[in-house]
Amino acid sequence: LSPVCLGSLRRAASINAEYMGSQPLIKWLWEVLEDYDDGQVSKFLMFVTSCSRAPLLGFKALEPKFGIMSLRGRSPEMLPLASTCMNLLKLPPYQTKAQLRAKLTLAINANAGFDMS
Repeated sequence: LSPVCLGSLRRAASINAEYMGSQPLIKWLWEVLEDYDDGQVSKFLMFVTSCSRAPLLGFKALEPKFGIMSLRGRSPEMLPLASTCMNLLKLPPYQTKAQLRAKLTLAINANAGFDMS
């Protein structure tokens, strides 16, 4: 796997106004992603965008932009959700970085998807 430039993803990200990029949850998300190995980052990208690699022209060319949205009011026991058609990560209000790491890691490794049967 070729490494993904998380700095490029971060610069291209559209973050829900509620977060403004400075909330602890967003800070923790980037820290968790930086701690992931290349395989885990690829799984994260697959979870959010349905593609395990960066776009050929970089994340700035991703349409729609990678976004992060709050699931405020939801239980912090929920797993994060993704809308792959919108390249959107939806995060419940996790209380700690460890909780975010555990829930995100479980979600990206679940290999869940939808079935058009």
